[in-house]
Amino acid sequence: MGSRADLTRALLAGRTAARAEQPMTTCPHPPRTLLRTAWLRGYGQAAEPAE
Repeated sequence: MGSRADLTRALLAGRTAARAEQPMTTCPHPPRTLLRTAWLRGYGQAAEPAE
């Protein structure tokens, strides 16, 4: 579990990773954690939509 600030940082880090065109597999958080969920959500918000 993470604090609200940790979750926000994870979300922003996911957005940054997507904008830098890093693969989704670079998520630094372990599976089944809220931090991973936040990171992936941020990644998804910033990723280019598939055509």
